[in-house]
Amino acid sequence: MEEQIVIVGGGQAAAYAIQAIRKINSEYKIVLISEENELPYERPPLSKDYIIRNKNIKNLNFFDDNFYQSNNIRLVLNKSVTYIDFNNRKLSLSDNDKVNYDKLLITTGSKNKKIAIEGISSEEIFQLRNINDSNKIIEKAKTVKNIAIVGGGFIGLEIASSLSQLKKNIFVIEALNQLMGRSIPKEIAELVMNKHIENNVNIILNNKISEVSKENNSYKVKLSNQEIIKVEMIIVGIGVEPQTEFLDEKDIKLDNGIVVDEFCQTSKKEVYAAGDVSNFFHPFYNSHIRLESWRHAQNHGINAGNNITGNDLIYDDIPWMWSDQYNFNLQLTGIHTGYDNCIQRGERVEEGIIYFYLKNNQIIGACGLGEKGKIGRDIRLTEIIIKQKKDIDTHLLKDKNIKLQKLK
Repeated sequence: MEEQIVIVGGGQAAAYAIQAIRKINSEYKIVLISEENELPYERPPLSKDYIIRNKNIKNLNFFDDNFYQSNNIRLVLNKSVTYIDFNNRKLSLSDNDKVNYDKLLITTGSKNKKIAIEGISSEEIFQLRNINDSNKIIEKAKTVKNIAIVGGGFIGLEIASSLSQLKKNIFVIEALNQLMGRSIPKEIAELVMNKHIENNVNIILNNKISEVSKENNSYKVKLSNQEIIKVEMIIVGIGVEPQTEFLDEKDIKLDNGIVVDEFCQTSKKEVYAAGDVSNFFHPFYNSHIRLESWRHAQNHGINAGNNITGNDLIYDDIPWMWSDQYNFNLQLTGIHTGYDNCIQRGERVEEGIIYFYLKNNQIIGACGLGEKGKIGRDIRLTEIIIKQKKDIDTHLLKDKNIKLQKLK
């Protein structure tokens, strides 16, 4: 009988796993189960081009209907998995239906962290994770002028950038003393902050919301420094966590996500996991890592799809992520902890600035900021240099007139 592969989760890892499987094998039965009612689509534009209406849902789909039809993919949409019986290889769905599998790939991604704010119900707080969330933000934003965004990380700042372009008055409330956490050089965080301020975004650092009180159709927001701001909408973006609530650690190994090896294999035979939901072993760093990024979801899904078909391909991509805010493009590669030296290359955002993190004279990570198109090539070259584990002459690294190719 034909083997049945079931993929749980309808995001980027799932879509590219399907493509990878079908490139190798056209006989497997493939079932895709997604809690959303859409075909798998890109999520990064939801906080950017989709909000300002430069893209619609059709522009975001990885593959169109014909791809799934021509590849004989059974789509089970608008349903979630409530329980997995690993012993009998059977999934229970939210409508009480059952689905059997021979091989299983879990790509459920992440879910938003939530906070309780005194004086406002959870239903009144907006968050962004999927197309429905983005639509709700768009519709509400049409009716308001003043918006508070809790969280000065990538997602909060991308939403702030988009909404400020729609002429909204934005307050970004961040608990730390700089934007975008501690993995971004303070100098780059300040450049990004200044860009937001130039676009009339109010940045409030070292603060949290203490309480909220309603006043007609608006909210009076009291901050921890006792300052009061008045808004008509509150959006929270304080990070995500792996979506594993339907799993039990007694059944499958969990630790900050689903633990997998370098082949995407979980602790259960013929069960794989890929993308944001997985805490995978990275042979280059000799440790487990969980990543939340566009390219990782794609390439990890491809790797899982290949290995489900019987290959043994090791996944050892160097981490990479990006964020677009206004005309600024920010990119990170490698890791940004445990370094003993930091070298700056470039002085002006217009031409691109990159901070290189080194340990024992070897580059282990980099963070760059520039106008769009200015830093991408050097960040890609940096990934190659990181894998080579070469000793670097820091004087050459600092000199922008010396091409990075010469350091390879």
